[in-house]
Amino acid sequence: MKRILEKSWIRIPLLVVATVLLITVGLGVTDAALFTNKIHKGVEIGGIPMGGKTRAEAIKDIDKLADVLESKPIVIGYQDRTWSASPGGLNARVDREKTARKAFSIGRRGDTAEIIKERLNLWFKKKDVKPIFNRDRNKLDVFMSNIAKDVDKPFVDATIKVAGDDRIVVTSSEKGRKVDKKVLSLEMLEASASRGPRRIDLPVRIVEPDIHEDDLSVTKEVVKQMIKAPVTIRYKEESWSITQKQIIDWISFNKTRIRDSWKLDVNLDRDKVASYLKKITATVATEPKDAKFDVKGDVVVIVPSQAGLKVDIERAITGVNDACKLAEERYVMLSTEVVEPKLTTEDAQRMGIKEKISSYATYFNPRQASRVNNIKTLARALDGIIIAPGEVFSFNGKIGPRSASKGYEEAMAIINGELVPTLGGGICQVATTLFNTIFFGGYEVVERHNHSLFISHYPTGRDATVSYGGPDLKFKNNSPTHVLIKAWATSSSITINFYSTNQGIKVEYSTSAPSNFKNYPVKYINDPTLPRGVTKVRDKGVAGRDITVYRTITKNGAVVKKDRFFSRYKPQTAVIIVGTG
Repeated sequence: MKRILEKSWIRIPLLVVATVLLITVGLGVTDAALFTNKIHKGVEIGGIPMGGKTRAEAIKDIDKLADVLESKPIVIGYQDRTWSASPGGLNARVDREKTARKAFSIGRRGDTAEIIKERLNLWFKKKDVKPIFNRDRNKLDVFMSNIAKDVDKPFVDATIKVAGDDRIVVTSSEKGRKVDKKVLSLEMLEASASRGPRRIDLPVRIVEPDIHEDDLSVTKEVVKQMIKAPVTIRYKEESWSITQKQIIDWISFNKTRIRDSWKLDVNLDRDKVASYLKKITATVATEPKDAKFDVKGDVVVIVPSQAGLKVDIERAITGVNDACKLAEERYVMLSTEVVEPKLTTEDAQRMGIKEKISSYATYFNPRQASRVNNIKTLARALDGIIIAPGEVFSFNGKIGPRSASKGYEEAMAIINGELVPTLGGGICQVATTLFNTIFFGGYEVVERHNHSLFISHYPTGRDATVSYGGPDLKFKNNSPTHVLIKAWATSSSITINFYSTNQGIKVEYSTSAPSNFKNYPVKYINDPTLPRGVTKVRDKGVAGRDITVYRTITKNGAVVKKDRFFSRYKPQTAVIIVGTG
């Protein structure tokens, strides 16, 4: 009998468990059937029941809710100030799809046990889903920044000032305030999803100053020490005094950070101290002088270089700053150093610039004032140029653009075979003179261009034309010593000389007879201001031709090079004015 009773007690709990399981499964099946493809019972969006609705049906209700949420203003208050803006005004919009998906996902997330638990809870306790907003971050930032402009207040550090009667005054620090934009952004998002009151207390942080009055006790003592007496600067037998008033005027404070704390450093203003030191040491410091080449006839005399003396201003500034903080020995000894010139006498001697190697002069009409000006301007630019052994000299590279800012004026020049007014006209007179100096010096010609038209007053076949950005004149210093260019111009001539070391070079040349003649065309221009039948030659015609110049270079009697320079000149049109009056 006892055994039968024991078996009965075992079967009862099993039956209970089975019954509960059956009921749970049944409820689960019923729940799933009721809310298939529908939002679960108990789910709300912004307080609006959504249980039993499909996502499409929910979106219609969300549309109505969005109209309310997007248009209702949010009021932000701080003290006696208020600011307001609606979510729609800030371009924040309810995302209908995302909000409906989020509501639909309630009771469908996690593993089976979590889903069953969440669904059972929804029968007894509601779950509100907040609408999801898509926000325009830029508009929100602008809105919050405008509030911050009205509210933010920078903190004020305590600092030190020296009053007119030499009293040291510590000024008070002040706390600052700053709008917490991160918190404000979250609170505005929270308020945007609410249909209830939408007032927010502006989140403001109090900002402590970095430096308080108590932090300046040591700095105050340093300032007191700095202004208590003058500082003396000494150099040999000379001395200068920096007065207490100057020290007060030069005191400079610098806020610095050490790990998590700040302090106020005090020193003298470096620029002001430097300016004073440079002024008082002007008689001590001397500029170095480079060696110079002084031409005496056909020889060159080297004017010796001179070393300069430089005061170590940076070291003196540090010394003055340190001396100000001392109780005794408030003086600074100036330090100096010798400054070598860029070109020493020894360097100049090694360059080998000793004597005249070649020279050439050309002549021009002194009545053409602008052309004369350009020639003189260019002669000054060329004068003194030194070319190292192996270096290639470029006319355009050295002289650069011929501009009005450099002093060049408009004068006649050959452009595309015609004489026209051009800024820098007359430059080719200098180029031709330079080419012939190169030619008779025996130097290697790298680039040379003849004029497009034959010009009778230039040496036959030995003219040269240049144009910035176009034809250039280049030569290589193929000698073992440097070459010094000296150029000078009068109102009617320009002379260019080369100075170096005589290498025993001699130059001989010959010029071919003109060939390939081309007759010049004639152009007639009617002029009603001249009597009929009267003619006047405006431009003379010049026939086109080919000319070749041959150069032979010898060194100590032996031929080292032969080269040729070919020039082809186009015919120049004759222009005749015919009277028709």
